[in-house]
Amino acid sequence: MIGIDWGTSSFRAYRLDPAGAILDRWESAQGILSVPPGGFAAVLEAAIRPWLEQGENLVLLCGMVGSRQGWREAPYLPCPAGPAEIAANLLPLPFPGARCLLVPGLSTRDAAGVPDVLRGEETKLVGLLAQLGEGPALLCLPGTHSKWARIAGGRITGFATQMTGETRAVLLEHSILGRLAVPGPGSDAAFRRGVRRA
Repeated sequence: MIGIDWGTSSFRAYRLDPAGAILDRWESAQGILSVPPGGFAAVLEAAIRPWLEQGENLVLLCGMVGSRQGWREAPYLPCPAGPAEIAANLLPLPFPGARCLLVPGLSTRDAAGVPDVLRGEETKLVGLLAQLGEGPALLCLPGTHSKWARIAGGRITGFATQMTGETRAVLLEHSILGRLAVPGPGSDAAFRRGVRRA
Protein backbone atom coordinates (compact mmCIF):
# COMPACT_ATOMS: atom_id res chain seq x y z
CA MET A 1 0.00 0.00 0.00
CA ILE A 2 1.06 3.59 -0.58
CA GLY A 3 0.13 6.33 1.89
CA ILE A 4 0.22 9.97 0.79
CA ASP A 5 0.16 13.00 3.11
CA TRP A 6 -0.34 15.88 0.67
CA GLY A 7 -0.52 19.27 2.32
CA THR A 8 -0.53 22.87 1.27
CA SER A 9 3.26 23.12 0.93
CA SER A 10 4.55 19.54 1.05
CA PHE A 11 4.07 16.08 -0.43
CA ARG A 12 5.03 12.97 1.55
CA ALA A 13 4.70 9.44 0.17
CA TYR A 14 5.19 6.22 2.14
CA ARG A 15 5.35 2.66 0.87
CA LEU A 16 3.90 0.44 3.59
CA ASP A 17 3.97 -3.29 4.24
CA PRO A 18 0.75 -5.15 5.19
CA ALA A 19 1.42 -4.47 8.91
CA GLY A 20 1.83 -0.73 8.28
CA ALA A 21 5.62 -0.56 8.64
CA ILE A 22 7.32 1.98 6.36
CA LEU A 23 9.35 0.27 3.64
CA ASP A 24 10.31 3.41 1.72
CA ARG A 25 9.49 7.12 1.65
CA TRP A 26 9.68 10.07 -0.72
CA GLU A 27 9.18 13.79 -0.04
CA SER A 28 8.97 16.97 -2.03
CA ALA A 29 7.94 20.59 -1.58
CA GLN A 30 5.21 20.18 -4.22
CA GLY A 31 2.22 20.92 -2.04
CA ILE A 32 -1.26 21.33 -3.47
CA LEU A 33 -0.82 25.05 -4.11
CA SER A 34 1.99 24.37 -6.60
CA VAL A 35 0.07 21.81 -8.68
CA PRO A 36 -1.32 23.20 -11.95
CA PRO A 37 -5.07 22.80 -12.56
CA GLY A 38 -5.85 19.21 -13.55
CA GLY A 39 -2.30 18.11 -12.68
CA PHE A 40 -2.79 16.09 -9.49
CA ALA A 41 -2.83 12.64 -11.12
CA ALA A 42 0.34 13.39 -13.10
CA VAL A 43 2.21 14.67 -10.03
CA LEU A 44 1.15 11.63 -8.01
CA GLU A 45 2.06 9.19 -10.78
CA ALA A 46 5.52 10.71 -11.23
CA ALA A 47 6.18 10.50 -7.48
CA ILE A 48 5.09 6.90 -6.93
CA ARG A 49 5.83 5.32 -10.34
CA PRO A 50 8.63 3.04 -9.01
CA TRP A 51 6.32 1.60 -6.36
CA LEU A 52 3.51 1.09 -8.87
CA GLU A 53 5.97 -0.73 -11.14
CA GLN A 54 6.82 -2.99 -8.17
CA GLY A 55 3.17 -4.03 -7.84
CA GLU A 56 1.61 -1.58 -5.38
CA ASN A 57 -2.01 -1.03 -6.37
CA LEU A 58 -3.67 0.79 -3.45
CA VAL A 59 -3.06 4.49 -2.74
CA LEU A 60 -4.54 6.25 0.30
CA LEU A 61 -4.34 10.08 0.28
CA CYS A 62 -4.93 12.44 3.20
CA GLY A 63 -4.41 16.11 3.91
CA MET A 64 -5.25 19.26 2.00
CA VAL A 65 -5.36 17.28 -1.25
CA GLY A 66 -8.97 16.66 -0.15
CA SER A 67 -9.76 20.36 0.26
CA ARG A 68 -11.55 22.70 -2.14
CA GLN A 69 -8.11 23.78 -3.45
CA GLY A 70 -6.96 20.16 -3.82
CA TRP A 71 -7.58 17.33 -6.24
CA ARG A 72 -11.18 16.84 -5.12
CA GLU A 73 -13.05 18.14 -2.10
CA ALA A 74 -13.90 15.40 0.40
CA PRO A 75 -16.74 16.38 2.75
CA TYR A 76 -15.84 16.63 6.43
CA LEU A 77 -17.04 13.79 8.63
CA PRO A 78 -18.51 14.99 11.95
CA CYS A 79 -17.06 13.80 15.26
CA PRO A 80 -17.33 11.46 16.99
CA ALA A 81 -15.78 9.29 14.29
CA GLY A 82 -13.64 6.19 14.42
CA PRO A 83 -11.76 4.07 11.90
CA ALA A 84 -14.96 2.38 10.68
CA GLU A 85 -16.73 5.68 9.91
CA ILE A 86 -13.65 7.12 8.24
CA ALA A 87 -13.13 3.98 6.12
CA ALA A 88 -16.81 4.00 5.09
CA ASN A 89 -16.40 7.56 3.77
CA LEU A 90 -13.26 7.15 1.66
CA LEU A 91 -13.68 8.94 -1.66
CA PRO A 92 -12.45 7.20 -4.85
CA LEU A 93 -10.27 9.23 -7.21
CA PRO A 94 -9.68 8.52 -10.90
CA PHE A 95 -6.13 7.22 -11.24
CA PRO A 96 -4.76 4.76 -13.81
CA GLY A 97 -3.01 1.67 -12.51
CA ALA A 98 -4.09 1.74 -8.87
CA ARG A 99 -7.10 2.07 -6.60
CA CYS A 100 -6.84 5.60 -5.23
CA LEU A 101 -8.86 6.67 -2.16
CA LEU A 102 -9.11 10.05 -0.45
CA VAL A 103 -9.51 10.18 3.34
CA PRO A 104 -12.14 12.66 4.57
CA GLY A 105 -11.25 15.31 7.12
CA LEU A 106 -13.14 15.69 10.39
CA SER A 107 -15.29 18.45 11.84
CA THR A 108 -16.37 19.25 15.38
CA ARG A 109 -17.97 22.04 17.39
CA ASP A 110 -16.80 23.42 20.72
CA ALA A 111 -19.07 24.03 23.72
CA ALA A 112 -20.16 27.39 22.24
CA GLY A 113 -21.01 25.78 18.89
CA VAL A 114 -17.99 27.20 17.05
CA PRO A 115 -16.90 24.83 14.24
CA ASP A 116 -13.39 23.44 13.84
CA VAL A 117 -11.95 21.21 11.12
CA LEU A 118 -8.88 19.13 10.35
CA ARG A 119 -7.48 17.35 7.28
CA GLY A 120 -4.63 14.86 7.45
CA GLU A 121 -4.46 14.63 11.23
CA GLU A 122 -7.40 12.17 11.23
CA THR A 123 -5.13 9.59 9.60
CA LYS A 124 -2.48 10.06 12.30
CA LEU A 125 -5.19 9.79 14.96
CA VAL A 126 -6.46 6.50 13.50
CA GLY A 127 -2.89 5.19 13.74
CA LEU A 128 -2.65 6.38 17.35
CA LEU A 129 -6.00 4.72 18.14
CA ALA A 130 -4.56 1.43 16.89
CA GLN A 131 -1.64 1.82 19.32
CA LEU A 132 -3.44 3.36 22.31
CA GLY A 133 -6.68 1.41 22.20
CA GLU A 134 -10.04 2.67 23.39
CA GLY A 135 -8.86 5.68 25.40
CA PRO A 136 -9.83 8.02 26.91
CA ALA A 137 -6.88 10.21 26.04
CA LEU A 138 -5.98 13.77 25.08
CA LEU A 139 -3.45 13.90 22.24
CA CYS A 140 -1.37 16.79 20.92
CA LEU A 141 -0.47 16.90 17.24
CA PRO A 142 2.03 19.78 16.98
CA GLY A 143 2.36 21.89 13.87
CA THR A 144 1.70 25.29 12.37
CA HIS A 145 -1.87 24.83 13.57
CA SER A 146 -1.53 22.31 16.41
CA LYS A 147 -4.46 20.04 17.18
CA TRP A 148 -5.50 18.81 20.62
CA ALA A 149 -7.66 15.74 20.00
CA ARG A 150 -9.82 13.77 22.41
CA ILE A 151 -10.34 10.05 21.96
CA ALA A 152 -12.69 7.76 23.85
CA GLY A 153 -14.35 4.45 23.06
CA GLY A 154 -11.96 3.90 20.14
CA ARG A 155 -13.21 7.04 18.37
CA ILE A 156 -12.11 10.64 17.89
CA THR A 157 -14.67 12.54 19.96
CA GLY A 158 -13.49 16.09 19.25
CA PHE A 159 -10.51 18.38 18.87
CA ALA A 160 -9.39 21.99 19.12
CA THR A 161 -7.01 23.90 16.85
CA GLN A 162 -4.34 26.16 18.35
CA MET A 163 -2.28 28.55 16.23
CA THR A 164 0.88 27.84 18.21
CA GLY A 165 3.28 27.26 15.32
CA GLU A 166 2.01 30.22 13.34
CA THR A 167 2.06 32.45 16.43
CA ARG A 168 5.66 31.39 17.12
CA ALA A 169 6.68 32.26 13.55
CA VAL A 170 4.98 35.67 13.71
CA LEU A 171 6.64 36.45 17.06
CA LEU A 172 10.09 35.40 15.84
CA GLU A 173 9.89 37.15 12.48
CA HIS A 174 7.75 40.23 13.11
CA SER A 175 8.03 41.34 16.72
CA ILE A 176 10.43 43.02 19.10
CA LEU A 177 10.63 39.72 21.00
CA GLY A 178 11.95 37.99 17.90
CA ARG A 179 14.92 40.34 17.82
CA LEU A 180 15.93 39.07 21.26
CA ALA A 181 15.66 35.37 20.35
CA VAL A 182 18.92 33.55 19.76
CA PRO A 183 18.70 31.03 16.92
CA GLY A 184 19.82 27.51 17.65
CA PRO A 185 18.64 24.12 18.80
CA GLY A 186 15.81 23.86 21.29
CA SER A 187 16.31 22.90 24.91
CA ASP A 188 14.35 19.96 26.30
CA ALA A 189 15.00 21.14 29.86
CA ALA A 190 13.71 24.66 29.09
CA PHE A 191 10.65 23.18 27.40
CA ARG A 192 9.85 21.02 30.45
CA ARG A 193 10.26 24.04 32.75
CA GLY A 194 7.83 26.00 30.57
CA VAL A 195 5.28 23.19 30.63
CA ARG A 196 5.51 22.95 34.44
CA ARG A 197 4.95 26.71 34.78
CA ALA A 198 2.01 26.80 32.36
